[in-house]
Parts: sequence; structure tokens; C-alpha cells
Amino acid sequence: MDLEMVLNELSIKTPATDIHTARYWMSELIDTVRAASEVGVRRVLRTHIDLNFTVLAHDYPLVRWRNDNDVDLEARRYFKLLVTQYPPLTDIPKLENEILAQDFFYMGDQASGLGVAYLLEGLAISFCSESKWNSNSIGGIDRQWIEDDGDLLKETIQVHHASRLQHIVELSEWIGDRLRTAIQGGEDLWGRRNELFPNLIFCENIKKQVLSLHTGNPLLRQIIKRLFEIDNYCRNWGIGPFDPDSLPFKVTGETQATMNKYDKERTFNCPDNGEITFVWHGRITPGAWRIYFDPSPGPGIMYIGYIGPKLPSVNYPT
Repeated sequence: MDLEMVLNELSIKTPATDIHTARYWMSELIDTVRAASEVGVRRVLRTHIDLNFTVLAHDYPLVRWRNDNDVDLEARRYFKLLVTQYPPLTDIPKLENEILAQDFFYMGDQASGLGVAYLLEGLAISFCSESKWNSNSIGGIDRQWIEDDGDLLKETIQVHHASRLQHIVELSEWIGDRLRTAIQGGEDLWGRRNELFPNLIFCENIKKQVLSLHTGNPLLRQIIKRLFEIDNYCRNWGIGPFDPDSLPFKVTGETQATMNKYDKERTFNCPDNGEITFVWHGRITPGAWRIYFDPSPGPGIMYIGYIGPKLPSVNYPT
């Protein structure tokens, strides 16, 4: 999936106090978007607001900026060439449906743009309208969603972010890595698994699960993100036992009661080691998906046994 830009609509929630400031905001936005595009970020700005009718300052909507002769002509021309996607997810209906089932908040305000940037593992773009947007990352975003079993879950997330040219420079390593690991569907993921995840060994049933993932599936980037997180842990795992608290996501071990009743559902055939029963797992969202892994080959290596919908347990048998 391409690396995409998503506008943080909160950054234009309050218009500028004067036209001069509004022009400056637009200049910074154009420079930021142009710099991102020049290093490989897709030149599409996804947005929850119709920019043509956005009010930059009193009596100064963006449509007036586009025809303002006091604004740099090249900046105005570039903006006309920039593809703005509004509403942001009409071309990704699966993700559009998923985000409707989730809520994202930043400092008490609903933050749909930051949420879409997170789900796409994309780059959030802001007007440099307040000091809180002058950063190459935005943390402290509250995410809430309801799983298929009715549980309300919450977590705090962060996104990569830019509102100035300097932020793109600071994010150059991440942008390069993100572009290098752009994966076009499950077939591409499976074909490049050894290249992308050298510290992971995939069990045989994973192939069928992965090949079912197509470009545009909102789960694809989140699965890739989890796999990179596990692979990175393995790369830095030198000596000692597996430490689930060192992974950057919540890791859960199955209860003995669940293993007594549903161990077969968690037993998979692994290369060179036969059948292994998997206990450790983490969540993959949106949706109630799980990734099961086993650290027994470590240090430095893990088996990946299962990626798919939540498996039955004593608390949720179906």
C-alpha cells in the first residue's frame, strides 16, 4: 500500500486572525506537501473537509486564496495540481466502514484525520496553526472501538506527522523505510516474507491466510505493522527469556482453561519442527483479528502460527 498523506482537520478548526497569517499557513502547507511528494509520498491529500470551502481567515476562504494575486503563483499552481480526496475513503470502502466503528480523540476533540492516518500507516499533515502541530509526530491520540464480542477497547496511539518542511527532513528515514516496505497485497507479502522479516518463521497455514489479503484491505497495513514489530523485537533479542512486555503492543497468553479445551485450534505445523501449540498472541485491528507467535526457537527467532479472526476461548466460545 502506498504511503499516503491525510489532513488533520483539527489544525484548521480555528481560522487565522488575519489574511497575512492565513497566507503563511497555506505556504507552509504547500511546502510540506511538496517536500513529501518529492521523496516518494503519494501526491494525494485525503481530507475530511472540503478544502475549497475551508475558511482560512475572516472573509478569506481557500477559494479566495487560490485567486489571490498576492500569493506566490507557483504555490497556487501546485495546489491546483494536488489531488485532494474528499471524502477521504470513498476509494477504500472497507476502511470507510471500519472507521465508522471507531472513535479517535485528541485533547478531547474528535480526530478523524489522525485516525485515518493511523489506520493507513500514513503521514498526517497539518496547517502549522498552533505550537502543538509543530512536531514530526503526534502522540496521545485516544482510540476506542468495539470488538465483535461487544467489548469496548481503548488504546493510546501516535502518528507520524508534518506541518513544516523540516518535519519531512526529520522523517526521511521513516519515509524511506515505509516506502521500501510498501506491500501490494497478500501475495506480495508472502513472496517477500524472508526479505522483510528475516527473524520470523511462518507456519504452513499462514500462506492461505496471507494470500486472502488484497490491496486496500484495512487489515493489511496493520498486519504488516505487527510483523515488523515482532521482527524488530527478535533482532534486538540477544540473551535471556522472551519478555512480552518489551513488545510495543499488548501481548496476552492463553489461560490454562482455554488451552485445555481449545488447544487443537491453536496447534499449527511449523517448518522443521512439526506441530506446535501457540499460547502467545496480540490483537490486530480494525476487527477482532489475532496474531499468534511462539518464541521457543529464540533468542532472535520466532514462529508465526496464525493470523486471522479471533479463535474460540472459554469466555468466547464462538
